[in-house]
Amino acid sequence: MKTSDTQDLQERLVRVLDRNMEGLIEATVVAVRAKIVEYRARPAAELAASVRLCYHAYLDFLTTDSFVSLTDYITQMAQRRSDEQVRISAIQGVFLTFREVVMPVLKAEFEDDYEQLIAAFNSILQAESQALRVFADIYQDAFTSRLRQANASLAEKNRDLEHLSNSLDRKVNDTTLALQQSRDFMEEIIESLVSGIIVVDCDLDIKMFNRSMERLADLRRETVLGCRVDQVFASRIEIPFSFFQRQMEEKGVVEGVKLRIEKDDGRALYRHVRVEAWREHGGDLRGYIVIVDDITEQECLQHSLSCYVSPAVAEGVMVSGEPLRLTGQRMEVVVLFADLRGFSTSAQGLKPEYVVELLNSYLGVMVDVILRFSGTLDKFVGDGVMALFGAPAPMEDASVKAVECAVEMQEEIGRLNRQRHRDGEPHLHLGIGVSCGEAIVGNIGSPVRMDFTAIGETVNLAARLQEISRGGEILVGEEVHRQVRDHFQIRALTPGVIKGIGSRVAVYVVEGYKF
Repeated sequence: MKTSDTQDLQERLVRVLDRNMEGLIEATVVAVRAKIVEYRARPAAELAASVRLCYHAYLDFLTTDSFVSLTDYITQMAQRRSDEQVRISAIQGVFLTFREVVMPVLKAEFEDDYEQLIAAFNSILQAESQALRVFADIYQDAFTSRLRQANASLAEKNRDLEHLSNSLDRKVNDTTLALQQSRDFMEEIIESLVSGIIVVDCDLDIKMFNRSMERLADLRRETVLGCRVDQVFASRIEIPFSFFQRQMEEKGVVEGVKLRIEKDDGRALYRHVRVEAWREHGGDLRGYIVIVDDITEQECLQHSLSCYVSPAVAEGVMVSGEPLRLTGQRMEVVVLFADLRGFSTSAQGLKPEYVVELLNSYLGVMVDVILRFSGTLDKFVGDGVMALFGAPAPMEDASVKAVECAVEMQEEIGRLNRQRHRDGEPHLHLGIGVSCGEAIVGNIGSPVRMDFTAIGETVNLAARLQEISRGGEILVGEEVHRQVRDHFQIRALTPGVIKGIGSRVAVYVVEGYKF
């Protein structure tokens, strides 16, 4: 009879496995085909179907505590694999592979609750152990029958299978014993991770340094255990640990920093470093967990590029195979300028700290919107923003995305104003100008200081449209109007001469989406 706590854990484990079923099945199939020779030529769909049957049988076992479904599945599989002469160690490898695949999911679900994590993993191992015992017995019977039919040496094969059964029993017993020592078990998991792990206490003394970290840092753990972590960072990571500690104090977590490290022999290494808090169950800080991964140069460059363009654009640039001619090229782009109306005047009577906080909040929202619509952040100009669509990489429907971005910007300002109204603060009013056409795009400046930007009449027109727009307005030029008029409600203004533009210019106001 299960206790209430055990029942709750089983139900939670069932929900986790059910929610992540398709992802775990797909990851298991990929890993099995990569690691186990017998399965490399087997169709992925066939292998996925077999894994899915086993997965459902295991969920049934967790839900009902009945091993009938798993036994039926194992009986069918054992007969097929015996006929195919698949090594039983390969079958065992499938179970062990699932164990590796499911562990990150369990860690994400149970986080720092190691007791629950171990109990959940133990539940999976118990089912795995029982399944392997049943499989060994059924496989032995099927193989023995086949050997009799083939007049092979039954005695020798039977001894092999008995030896395998005994070996499985010993492994199950060893695993059960390891699970009784939770600390040893967690250390075993940490040691098996590909990521480098450093655990430090509040005094920044190193308490754990796993094997992967030895490889990544080229240091022996015996020489660093008990030492201060900033010694390791100064010699290998080349960023003082105080930088990460300060980020932890301000934000509660360091999501990740990608670094390029020059070795003494001239080689370049690329590392991804993140830091998490190590806390007791009561929430008190015990120290920090530093996680270091080996990454490629492409990943490091893509991270840097993502600071200026959306992740989708950054990925497209990296995988396109086409070099970016950042020295300057003519290309079709859409340019967007957005600026707060009258903000500089109203900010004169405010405290500098408040002005900076307000600008950071407003600009942060604007940048999020730009990247959401695959735009490229060009620059900040005071309280204004300049963005490009279709650069550095060409983009389909760039004008539509730019105007969608402008509409969303105005909606975000409206949401921000509703909050400011509740707080008794004055509203912000945003004017936006958008134009489309040819521009020169690339790195512009001097050898000492360069900016990636665009110049030309298209840029000038977008800037002038923004200047004459009123708060809440989105003004677009003729070419943008032509490309987006099927998507938006647009009203024409009287053409006029705009400062810096020689001829009369057609100007349009975007009033919203067309439904």
